[in-house]
Amino acid sequence: MRFLKVFCVLVCLFSVARFVAIIHGVFSPEAGLIVARPGIWAAIWSLVVALAAALEFYGIHKRAPFAWNLGWGILAATFSEFLARAGSAAFKVPEADYPWFAFACVMVGGSLVALYWGFWWKRQKAYFTSQPPAIPNARTKELVALLCIAASAFVAINLLAAQTAKYREPADPAVKQFHEQLAAGQYVAIYDEADETLRRTTSESDFVNLLQSVHQRLGDAQNLNLTSTAVSWHGGGRMSIGVTYDTRFTHGIATEQFLWQEQDNRVALGRYQIRSNVLTPK
Repeated sequence: MRFLKVFCVLVCLFSVARFVAIIHGVFSPEAGLIVARPGIWAAIWSLVVALAAALEFYGIHKRAPFAWNLGWGILAATFSEFLARAGSAAFKVPEADYPWFAFACVMVGGSLVALYWGFWWKRQKAYFTSQPPAIPNARTKELVALLCIAASAFVAINLLAAQTAKYREPADPAVKQFHEQLAAGQYVAIYDEADETLRRTTSESDFVNLLQSVHQRLGDAQNLNLTSTAVSWHGGGRMSIGVTYDTRFTHGIATEQFLWQEQDNRVALGRYQIRSNVLTPK
């Protein structure tokens, strides 16, 4: 059970860190973001997961019978979330690649894994019903070790999140300016201000046609929900900042991926990709 206790602690800390990151992204004043409902629900879910992991850790440590019942709930919730996410992703497979077959593989594979862990957890009931003689010193040392691991992981996660948020700051106003220019129809200006890497790989006419299609079919950007951030460094003091948003436009929802090239405190657009059913209807 030691592994499960360590796992519960890490899940709790990761969920708390994710909650902080989501709230920072949704309410970031630099990005001028509007509160997005998916972001709020993701934040609430992160808190629920953190609370469940903390309760499970306490129950396992105390050998409390409720922890065994809670474990079934956690297993069921995890299995349901996996089916929802993986099943949804399977249906996005192109028709030529048999999305129903991918969906069936996800269902069967996920069910087999859930059954395995279900049988394993069933055999652990004796751990919570039997009460062997307590060994205070051993339990105290174990608890101290777990708390040290938890504190170290919490500090590392928050330092990493703080650094990522710090390096992302130049990209936030750039994304806001991009959408303002898109709404104003300033497609050529966006291309002219872009980094040379974009202008080397994409012609002005192709890029302008893309932005025109995006604006005509989707309209103006309204709500933005930051889903991922990636930062990398290159020679010559250059830094790349990749950010992905689930963006609600006037006429639909799209996933936008920006790659910004930063140098000398200035960012320029190095790549722009967008995916939406509105742009590529089935």
